Amino acid sequence: MARIHNRRTVSVVNRAYSSDPLERIESIAGINSDRTRWTFSQAAAIARIEAGTDAFSVTTGDQVVKLVVHVHRGEKYLQSEREKTHPDDLIQLTEAQAAAQEALVPVVQTGRRVRR
Repeated sequence: MARIHNRRTVSVVNRAYSSDPLERIESIAGINSDRTRWTFSQAAAIARIEAGTDAFSVTTGDQVVKLVVHVHRGEKYLQSEREKTHPDDLIQLTEAQAAAQEALVPVVQTGRRVRR
């Protein structure tokens, strides 16, 4: 297995418009240490985990929880490693939290317009 080069913290989960629990996640996203943003589809994130090049985690409260690949009926999907006791670790990071990330970017007001 390859050495893990990127440890990424997921801060946003974009949900798919599906009632199927295995298709609830469309993509995951976060911010690198250099403040650039990254986004991967669920399939791309799974491929990176399986290749061993990336490790993904979520921060819930004061804990960092690793994401793992789970297989159900032949379909792969992402879940937290403590999914059985905390099923919403990953799904709780919805698109609404993207707005919270935007709050981290300085806002400059110039006249009547707001510039980021």
